[in-house]
Amino acid sequence: MASRAPAGLGVRGLTGAAALGALWLAACGPPTVDARALWIASERDKGGARALAIYDAGRFVERELLPADPGPEADIQPLVVELDPRGQGALIRAGDGGWQHELGDSFGTLRAGYVDLVGERTLPLALPARLAPDATGFAPAGGALWWTAGCPAELQLVPLSPRVATPTAGEPPAVVPLAWPLPAGCAEVWGAVGAADAPVVFVLQGVPEDGFLRPGPNGHVLALRYPRPSEGYDAAPALTELGAARLPGVPLARTQRVRCAGPGPSCGLAAVDPDGSALSVGGADGSCRVWRWAVGEPEAACAVAADGPEWTDPSRLIAAISPRHYVFREGLVVRRYDHTTGEHDGRPLIGDTSELFTRASADGRALLFVTTRGAALRVDEARLELLSAEQAPCVGGQPPVASPNARFAAWTCASDTQDVGGLTAGEIVRVSSAGMERFQGVPMWALAIDDDGDLLLHSRDDQDFSLELLLPPAAPRNLYVLTADGELARVDALEPDPELMRGTGPAVFRWIAAQAL
Repeated sequence: MASRAPAGLGVRGLTGAAALGALWLAACGPPTVDARALWIASERDKGGARALAIYDAGRFVERELLPADPGPEADIQPLVVELDPRGQGALIRAGDGGWQHELGDSFGTLRAGYVDLVGERTLPLALPARLAPDATGFAPAGGALWWTAGCPAELQLVPLSPRVATPTAGEPPAVVPLAWPLPAGCAEVWGAVGAADAPVVFVLQGVPEDGFLRPGPNGHVLALRYPRPSEGYDAAPALTELGAARLPGVPLARTQRVRCAGPGPSCGLAAVDPDGSALSVGGADGSCRVWRWAVGEPEAACAVAADGPEWTDPSRLIAAISPRHYVFREGLVVRRYDHTTGEHDGRPLIGDTSELFTRASADGRALLFVTTRGAALRVDEARLELLSAEQAPCVGGQPPVASPNARFAAWTCASDTQDVGGLTAGEIVRVSSAGMERFQGVPMWALAIDDDGDLLLHSRDDQDFSLELLLPPAAPRNLYVLTADGELARVDALEPDPELMRGTGPAVFRWIAAQAL
């Protein structure tokens, strides 16, 4: 990877509702965020090559993406760029799910690739020719990319850890995925959901419905462990079956979508315990509200009975945050429910449901509920913790970004005030257990926030917002870091401008993909 130097001008912000003023950075260098971000430079060379720029916790590097067959069609389609949930690397592929434009880099031609930011390598992937971008999924715990293919169906999984062997085959060479034959049916009726804190994936037989899958009555379910060694090197990786069973033979329902990278078919199919010990699905016939299959048991059992509190309806199930606890949300009231004892507690948030967002911690053991007015509630196995009760209007608020430990959240708002020079102003909002902080200055867009509260942002030309893209319509201007103690510094000039990228969801767009570590 080629390195490049960051920009050297910075500005400082004071906590509270203070204005942001300019100053030169100290000799110790610009502040950093424990996050990775990447974008594609809009300029191409004569051969059509694009530069992939990477921010790696303060270090800047570049990779080159070469088109196998340059042409006008290859330039029309935005590339799909999706970061691994742990920020270890990124899937890069063409946006056309029908025939896929070929890509390449210094390692050779490839149709799709995983850019490993940790191991500093590229894994060429031979995805099925008609696999839609949202039909692939990252393991929430990191270390794997999976999809279902074929008729009869099989799960195909590529281990992504640098500690796992990835043999290649074919011409051009591509990683040979680990394959697991599925008991019945074709690929389109199978979905996969993963544990957030264990290398475990559940594969479920479902029923297609409005572009998604819902659990299929009496459908097969398998629990598989994928290779993700914590130490040593796995020279012969394999999938391991942990258990198999059938889902209940009654109508089943989808659940809330919380941990999905994009709105793929498997999103909301089931809730998985963080440690991968069990899977839960919603009941739709009134006989049981939540069915739970513990790995190794011969069948699923009813975890939340039909005569439970009204708020335990499966449509209100948000997640399983431990082997004992579910979290439900009824409007602005958040409830934690111990399904082993029936004990529960709840707490309301102030605001409006249209301003409420749910974010999960990286390990899946905590949830953060936050409104763009500033109220924030964190839920884990031990308690419901009100992080912030302060309220303030937020015009044009963006969806918040949350830290991996779900203790910090940040977003940006438009401002109805103007700077001294007549320029449109913006506002950054950050909440934590210390309360709410507000910073006024140039318009910004939040990208990622780390466990110390350091925030990665980019500046905007103005406050315009595209309802089609759900983004600022113009390319970002500069990359900034707002530190936990309120220093705001420009760390990159973003020249040339980033070009628009797609996420794995069909309507997900982004200028810069970012993930806190």
